[in-house]
Formats: sequence, C-alpha cells, structure tokens
Amino acid sequence: MAVQPLLALILFPALMQDTVAGRTAFDERFPIELTEELMDDAEGTSLMEALDWIRLHPYDLNSITLEELLSIPCVTLSGAQAVLAFRREGGRFRAPDQLLTIAGGDARLYRALLPFVCATGNSPCGSARHRVLFRTRAIVAAPSEPSTPGSPLRVSSRVVFEEDGGLEAGALFAKGAGERTEDAFTSGYARIRGLGCVTDILAGDYELESGQGLVLWRGPTAVRSIWSLRPGGGLAIVPHRSSDETRYLRGLAIAATVKGRWRGALFFSDRSYGASVDSGGEATGFFREEYSTGASIAKKDALREQLIGVRAEYACTGVFTAGLAMYRSSFDRWFSPSDRMRFSGNRMEAGGVDVSGRFGVFSLSGEYALMRGGAHALVGSMTLVSSAGQMLMIRCRDYQPAYDNPHASGEGDNGETRNERGVTAALRFLPASGIGLECYVDAFEHPWPSTRSAIPRRGIEFILAGETVILSGGTLSVRCSRKASYEQVTAKDAWGRDVRSAGMSAEDHYRCEASCRAGNSLCFSTVLEYAGASAPGGDVLHGVLLGGDISCTLLSSLSLETRFAVFHTDGYGARLYEYESGLPGQLSLPPLYGHGLRWYMRLRCRPARWADLSIRYAATVKEATVSSPEPVHEIPAACAAEIGVQADIRLP
Repeated sequence: MAVQPLLALILFPALMQDTVAGRTAFDERFPIELTEELMDDAEGTSLMEALDWIRLHPYDLNSITLEELLSIPCVTLSGAQAVLAFRREGGRFRAPDQLLTIAGGDARLYRALLPFVCATGNSPCGSARHRVLFRTRAIVAAPSEPSTPGSPLRVSSRVVFEEDGGLEAGALFAKGAGERTEDAFTSGYARIRGLGCVTDILAGDYELESGQGLVLWRGPTAVRSIWSLRPGGGLAIVPHRSSDETRYLRGLAIAATVKGRWRGALFFSDRSYGASVDSGGEATGFFREEYSTGASIAKKDALREQLIGVRAEYACTGVFTAGLAMYRSSFDRWFSPSDRMRFSGNRMEAGGVDVSGRFGVFSLSGEYALMRGGAHALVGSMTLVSSAGQMLMIRCRDYQPAYDNPHASGEGDNGETRNERGVTAALRFLPASGIGLECYVDAFEHPWPSTRSAIPRRGIEFILAGETVILSGGTLSVRCSRKASYEQVTAKDAWGRDVRSAGMSAEDHYRCEASCRAGNSLCFSTVLEYAGASAPGGDVLHGVLLGGDISCTLLSSLSLETRFAVFHTDGYGARLYEYESGLPGQLSLPPLYGHGLRWYMRLRCRPARWADLSIRYAATVKEATVSSPEPVHEIPAACAAEIGVQADIRLP
C-alpha cells in the first residue's frame, strides 16, 4: 500500500507553471485585494486553480472581452472599460507595459492584469502544435492522525494534453491526508472545439456556468469584495481541473452557435455523491469532506444523480445577452434532510431567465430562477462608471428558504441560494493619482427560521479599504471591517417552538500592511492585524497578529520567501486568517488562534523554461490555552508542521 501513493505521484503528474520569464507568480501579487476575502482553504482552492490555468493561457489584450476582463481578480469595471476604450480609439497593445499609459496610469490595473494577459505575438505558449503539461504535488503534515486508514501524505497530480487544432484531454488524481489510495479522487475529460457551428464538445468531468449562477454555477469567486460583484452573463463550459470533489458534472456537454448570436448547449450528467443515509435508506444530507475515517468511507458514493439540461441564449456582442437555462435531475434515493425547509424527494427541477447589458455609463444584469414547487431566487445589479474611473454598484438578492439548489452559487452572508434577502452597495473612489479607496456595505436578512438559524435575524456588514503608493514601488494598505447581526427578541423556530434571542453578535477586523522593494531582487513587507468578536452573551474575544515577509531573488532562476508572524488571541472566535504563499497554484490560509508563532519558507527554482520546482516548509508553535465553547482540535504545546514539494513541467 505504501507504494501506491508513490506510483500515483510519478504516473499522474500535473499542470501549470509560471511560463513567462521574469513574471512574478500570482500568489505573490494579491495578498490584500483577493485573499482577504477568502475565509478557508476549501473556499479558495477552485478559484486559485482556475486563475492558475488562465496564467498559463493568458488572454490577448488586443482581443480580450469585457467579460474576460471582469473575470480577473481586482479588475474593476472602470479599468476594464479603459482597456476597451483604448482599443476603440485605434490603440493596439504591443506589450502589457502599455497598461500603465491608460486609465490615468493606473498601476493597480497593471498589477492586476499582468499575470493573466499577453500582447499579440508574445504568447508564452509559443507556436508548438501540441503541448503536454504536468504537475505533481505532495504534502506531508505532522502530526498525523493515527485513526485514519491511509497515510498522512496529500497528493495532487495532473496531466493535460493540448493540440492547436482544438483538442484537449486531461486526468487528475488527488488523495487527501489520511485517505487510502483507493478512496482518492480521480477525474478526467476530453474536449474538442471548432467543428463548424458546434463550438464545443466535452466528455468527462466539467463545470457549466450560466447567467448569474442561480440555476447553474457562475464560476469560482471570492465574496465580500468589490470586484466579486461583477455582473455575469452568457454560457461557459469549463473542464473540471480542480481537486474539488463536489462542484462538477460528469457526462457530456455540447455547445453550438448559429449566425454568431444564437447560442445553446445540451448537457447530461451521471455521477455519485457522498451522503449520510439513515436506517430507513433515505439520504439526509450531502457529505462534502474527505474519506479519511471509517465512518466517512461508509458514506462514499451513497447517492447517485442523473441530470439533463439545456441552455439557450441570444447575444448582441458588446451590448446585451439574454438567456434561458433549465435542468432536471433524479436521485436513486429519497432525499429527506433534517431541515424541513430544504429540498426533499428524489427529483429536482430548476430553471431561470437571465439578462445582462450595457447602456452608456450603466451596466445592468439580473436573473430570476424557479425550482419545482414554486420556490424562487432573484438577483439583480446596476453599475455606474464615471469618466474619471469612479465606480458605484448596487446589487440586490432575494432567496426563498425552499430554493435549495445544489448546482447554484450564491452570494451574501451565508453563501447559499436560500433563506436570505439583502442589498449590497460598493463604491470605488480615486481621489488622487496613486490612491484608491473602496467601500462595501451589505444589509442582509434571514427572514425564515431554519436549523442553521433558529431565530430570524438581520445584520449589516461594512468594509472600508484604501491603498496608496509609498516610496519607490512600495504600497501601504489599510482595511477595516465590521459585521453585526441582530436576532428578534422572541420568535418561533423551524418547528414552531417559542424561542428567545440571545442578543447581538459582532466581528471587527482592522488590518494595516506596508511593503517596499529594494532593487529588483529584494522585497520587504509587514502586517499588523486586530480581530475582535463579541458573542450574544456579552463575552468579547480579542486577537492580534504582527508579522513580516522577506522575498528575494537569489539568482535569475532561484527565489526564496520567508515569513515570521506572532499571534495572540483569546479564543477560536477571534481567529486570524493570514494568507501565505503556498506551492504554485495552491491556497494556504491557515486559521491562527491561541498564543504562538507561525513561520514558513518557500524555495522556488526554474532550471529551464520547461521546469518549475518548489519546496515549502511551514510550522506553527503555540500554547494550548484556548477559551472557546466550540470543539477545537488542539495540539498541546507542540509544533504542527508540514512540508510540501511540487514539480511543474511543460513539454512542447
């Protein structure tokens, strides 16, 4: 058994590297703008892997569309429109550095786009007729869990073949810590494009994105940030290249275009899910964890779903898109969750209409969706962009409690498409050159009781962020946020019982980060962050973190990153999430609580244009004194460490 993970590591290597010499890696560029919006590793893994793929296949600045521009993190609508305006006025990009000459020399736009774009004739993929892309990653964490049946080694490996004629195929193998090799996740796909009016045929594992995401997912995005509120529209069939074991379809998808404006897709899926099953044989809920214990292995492939659907849309390029999407799925077991307001039965149907368009300085988008039984979900937004680059967006949502669609992506407080109403406003303000301010306000309400929220409640979240350029190439960023929720004084829960509210709860975060560069090979940064959490009972927990980073380029092909951070928190409720540079394409966002220190080192070597090798070691040393009513796994007075290695190879 010990040989199998090693064989998987060798036989299924996988994907992606920084293919442009001298280009800084993605995970070295966005510690503030993007990763602060992610609250755990699972939330950001798909996003990081999707962006890593774009980095390997960059958009051409001379043909990139508005939707593609807005899919890139930290690119606001004003910045995207500045790129398109430059092209409309006859401009042509010869190099990405020209981004510094548009939109008033917006350095932030340049920094956001650089990892994901190229200019005509400068594509890093070259002119090879075919490419084979490999990635293999292995991480060992200590201490290991003795109760798990498998080794503590985490393995993620992928191989992808691409041919310029439109053929692509890939395979993925991912084993979690403690999982047996036979319980690991395996995935694969084959894709061909450009067969006349049939634009895309994909067989295997895929993700189908549609409209605003209420019927079918709308891509991996972060939450609670101004750029994630971008309007969506249209159709996208994307191969499933992530180790996420839940958010994908397995089957066949076919897309076609007629006269360039009428587009449509047919798709079919037949796949299994992990699920909890009661003594009567009914499924009571999806299981979305790794199969690393005997109890979790018993839930593997307990529920099977067959799904068939269609998407049709009319698009007027650069003006508007209107579409219709619907699907019908059936399960081989009766679904009977503990929350009586969730979906129950063995057949599910969902459909919706969506529209997005631009009218001068206004951009409008929205979607209305229905499920079998009459439950609905609604989302709509309006964006206004001034000629000076200021931006205002207002977005509203209304999700009924019974709109429990597992194939949809929601936004807002609970991240689901059920039991929530809310209005969000986001503002980007540029008072002077080199200074940017952003404000985000979200007023939300959970009007119906459920097992997750026994008492109806409402709340508000406020975020204010600013960034300015200091010294030569340095930046200073400040971010303040507060989230408070209020419950009704008395109410009835989901079972009709009278309950009383415990009062108000609130979370506060204040963060300041500064960075500076010494020449082209050395960069320093430091961060100070405070977190406060008040529980309904009146207890207040505090947490503070002080850390610093040093990044240096030792040789043209060798770089080293180090971090040392000290943290002190009163409990898990005041935990701090500090983004780290993980292995390329990986999100590392460990929660820090208790009293201790965290440090890591990452060494990255590029011995040739076709190879990228990385090794990373991280450790946390802390005391076990943590006051929290929640069950938190603690390692008393110990060092929790992990080491990971990764190899990326590209064969032309």
